[in-house]
Amino acid sequence: MDTTLVIIGLAVIVIVLMLLFARGARRGGRVDMVPLSNESRDRYLADWDRIEMRFVEAPEEAVREADALVMGILRERRHPLGERRLPREVQDAHHDAAVKGDRTEGMRRALLHYRVAMEKMVGAPTRTERDARREMA
Repeated sequence: MDTTLVIIGLAVIVIVLMLLFARGARRGGRVDMVPLSNESRDRYLADWDRIEMRFVEAPEEAVREADALVMGILRERRHPLGERRLPREVQDAHHDAAVKGDRTEGMRRALLHYRVAMEKMVGAPTRTERDARREMA
């Protein structure tokens, strides 16, 4: 009888620990980030426009700058920067930028991934905002 109670008690403890671990693992995938100030958002959007304009002339430099910009946004928003914790778009951009073969196509795809990541982290500008920024540039 005592052995049965011990086994049942251990089973309950194991189940509770498994539930707590599963709950913590799910929470680990979610990242609570700090919002950007309006000034930071505007600065990042203006920097992004400059990077996109440079791509035709210097694709590798533009991709390096895009990576630095997106990583800066992630840092400012206090996102964990471990490779496995980076947004999927950033991981895809890293992969595409490193692909051998048609380097220009890899750089183009990488820049597109960085754009999606940047727009998610900063907030996609409306068409009016984008037009206004381009007129100022």
